[in-house]
Amino acid sequence: MKYLNFSEDFMEKIKKGEKRATLRLGIKDYSPGEMVMVRCGAIDIGLAEIEEVHIKKFREISEEDAIIDGFSTLRELKNALRKFYGDIHPEVIFTQIKFRLCEIY
Repeated sequence: MKYLNFSEDFMEKIKKGEKRATLRLGIKDYSPGEMVMVRCGAIDIGLAEIEEVHIKKFREISEEDAIIDGFSTLRELKNALRKFYGDIHPEVIFTQIKFRLCEIY
């Protein structure tokens, strides 16, 4: 089974359904309908179903993307991505993975 790994900082937002998507650098191999284990830090918090997968350039990430990713604004999301990945060129590719937490442990 594949994992979606997150920082422990996101655990409550994921459990509450406030974070329902993630952006990962590059093209990742996830498919709609696929079940994955969600892990925050070293803790498995539950099973999720992948609902949608989209390939987006950094410049194409929208305010709506930020909200479903658990951020208040697009600027906040992009700053978080830069903090994690470093300087990001506008043409850099990300995989957006939208998921639904089905089972919480």
